[in-house]
Amino acid sequence: MRGILFIFTLSLWAQKDPVRAVTDPGVVTTRQAITPAGVPMVFDGRVHGVTFGKSATDLWVLNATRLYRLDWRANKILEKIPLEGSPGLQGIAFDAKLEKPFLAINRRASGVGLYSPAAGKLGATGGKLGETLAGAVALSSNIAVVPIIAKNQLAVVDLAHEKFLGSAATGIAPFGAVISQAGDVAFVTNWGGRIPKDGDRTAKAGPDPTVIDDRGVASTGTVTRIDLKTLQPTHTIAVGLHPTAITWDEPDQRIYVANGNSDSVSVIDSAKMTVVRTIAIEPFTAKAHGIAPTALALSPDRKTLYVACGGINAIAVVDPQAGKIVGLIPTAWYPNSLAISPDGASIAVGALLGVGPGWRDAPNKKYVHADRGSIAVLPVPDRAQLASYTAAVTVNNRMAAPVNAPVAAARSTPIPARAGDPSTIEHVVLIVKENRSYDQVFGDISKGNGDASLVMFGRDVTPNQHKLAEEFVLLDNFFATGGNSADGHQWITQANETDYALWPGYAGRSYPYDGNDPIAYSKSGFLWDYALAAKRTVRVYGEYAPGIRVPSAKRPELLDRWKKGDDFSKDWQVHSPIPPLEKLLVKNFPTFSTSIPDVARAQIYLADLKRMEQENSMPNLTMMLLPSDHTRGTDPGESTPQAMVADNDLAVGQIVEALSKSKFWHKMVIFIVEDDAQNGVDHVDGHRTVALAVSPYTRRGHVDSTFYSTQSMIKTIELILGLPTMSLFDLIAEDMRQSFQATPDLTPYKAVEEKISLFDMNPPLRSLKAQARADAAASSKMRFDIPDAAPTEKLNRILWRAIRGNVPYPGARRAVFAPLSLEVDDDDRK
Repeated sequence: MRGILFIFTLSLWAQKDPVRAVTDPGVVTTRQAITPAGVPMVFDGRVHGVTFGKSATDLWVLNATRLYRLDWRANKILEKIPLEGSPGLQGIAFDAKLEKPFLAINRRASGVGLYSPAAGKLGATGGKLGETLAGAVALSSNIAVVPIIAKNQLAVVDLAHEKFLGSAATGIAPFGAVISQAGDVAFVTNWGGRIPKDGDRTAKAGPDPTVIDDRGVASTGTVTRIDLKTLQPTHTIAVGLHPTAITWDEPDQRIYVANGNSDSVSVIDSAKMTVVRTIAIEPFTAKAHGIAPTALALSPDRKTLYVACGGINAIAVVDPQAGKIVGLIPTAWYPNSLAISPDGASIAVGALLGVGPGWRDAPNKKYVHADRGSIAVLPVPDRAQLASYTAAVTVNNRMAAPVNAPVAAARSTPIPARAGDPSTIEHVVLIVKENRSYDQVFGDISKGNGDASLVMFGRDVTPNQHKLAEEFVLLDNFFATGGNSADGHQWITQANETDYALWPGYAGRSYPYDGNDPIAYSKSGFLWDYALAAKRTVRVYGEYAPGIRVPSAKRPELLDRWKKGDDFSKDWQVHSPIPPLEKLLVKNFPTFSTSIPDVARAQIYLADLKRMEQENSMPNLTMMLLPSDHTRGTDPGESTPQAMVADNDLAVGQIVEALSKSKFWHKMVIFIVEDDAQNGVDHVDGHRTVALAVSPYTRRGHVDSTFYSTQSMIKTIELILGLPTMSLFDLIAEDMRQSFQATPDLTPYKAVEEKISLFDMNPPLRSLKAQARADAAASSKMRFDIPDAAPTEKLNRILWRAIRGNVPYPGARRAVFAPLSLEVDDDDRK
């Protein structure tokens, strides 16, 4: 299993019961407001599915760790049953005849199974159905089907005899399914589209070749019809991109499919096996990609289709006959499941991210993976209420303001008011680092909003970043939109994150932090695509390209070579499966590897910068990865966490100094940002992170507390380079003009030498005792060749103890995020 990646998020604390509301909602990093309609319930952990039971007050909720049965009207928990595994995505359905729900769970020892509650426990039906991750469960006529996403199969179970009947082949990454009333036919959606044909352009999504376009984005979405008697596929129907949820109006022979990466719903004639209509889910006057239809529900009279839209935190109310949106209903953060009550009078909606991260035991110490999903139940709105809801959703998404067109005669400024207006900046350098929270690094800067009690890598370890923040501008309200590397690098390169990456759906297939899975990419494409289309030049150093495997024992040797001034220009050769990126990638600059010091990366870049000065030519857009601040825990014989962060800091300082002394400095800006903030705790929000804006046009010595996020930085780059926005999220983001001024200060930056030795190594295991020995042993079992491969919260605690000693770890809540098939020790199951 060592080469197979998957995500699991486990709640390892004494989980509290769901509540109606919280007093400490998390920060919605997309700059959208959240005003959910209906009666809410907030859970510890993400919510993966919701369905009504026997009555309109009986509600079943599938969250990250438990199955709940609620009397939502009376605010009572009727049942709560531990899952003892990972839930399927939308992996619950209620069987009205059998009067019980069935849910898909992946239990590590026994694989994916179909379970139902009885006497306070979950009993298996049909045995092992597959491995790793399940999609949405569908039921009809004593037949259940479960998509097995990573294996491209649809598992079929006979409920009457509790027997696994077998599996049928599907397209790439099946997700949702429906079954005929007779139980003889199923239709299943395929996230990654059809199986490739000879001559197709392809790239691998895990083991599976997947059809792509010339930008490298997965370019097909399909629905497969399966004969459940023979378990054979009979038809493949092309729909939009990322088809997920599916529902069937069988009397009218209409199947509705949510296309999450096309912002549309396909309507299929189930008799003719053809798409007869595509309903655009474009609810606003300004057209922007990222609405992300995620779930569907059809009213009992089949006259109204409800479409959960994860990207805009709303339900679109659609007239399926007219093919038009008639209104919007506001929800919590990222709705991803829907249900209609048996009487048709109420709607239940589950939201994956709900109220944002946080926890009740320590509301001022927040961690990005401390998810709090939610559900809400509301009556079907009348016309007047729907109009009010629609207005609220428009305002929540900041889509009421007009978008101004470029003015040709506009005066040059550092950050133009509109894309296409001239900028005094011609060269943008974007440096991406790994995983630190604001308080971890900058909590000790007194003039900013920091908490010094949470500092782990303060001024002594990161003198250059501190100096840059104080000499240029301190950004103390900047948030990483992504929660992990597979999220964060999507936001940095695309200003968006697809459903497949966010839910996530890549379990068992990939970990797409590095451009290794075309299903993860947004339909709109990448920042470099837009730059090239605008005739801008681009050069990429390591960012979003597959990581390279370098033995960890090489790091001390590489540090020694760096100290001696050796040349690294011929040590590595890197490539990307994304065709345009492959052309832009600097082949001798290493991609992700914690075994390679960032000062070696800096040396390669500085040699290239020298060449650029000689040729008097620098790209308009430079993207660069400096990942050493990820660290390797306290793994014996490896660089200490402080040494690795110091290495990263020195590389940043050296690169900024060289750029500020170059001939290009007078027309340059350097943006520096973490891909996510998951390896630390923060007193404001788990997404708040370290970010820097360095330029002659920066407001020197200024503290900018404007709300910024990853897409704010991307939008600012777009404005400087004259690029259109890529998604809804950079469209509505606040650009960073408050950090800039019209008059340049050309004073160059002088890097600071590190107080921490870059050569410090973790002590050998035999020299350690008690907790330090246990932490070192645990670190030695973790993988650091892939971002986030180590269980994040466990690694965070190890780092805290190594650096802060006996100071209690901030917060009592425990959670694990890890993208590898690895064991969780028994002493972590608390």
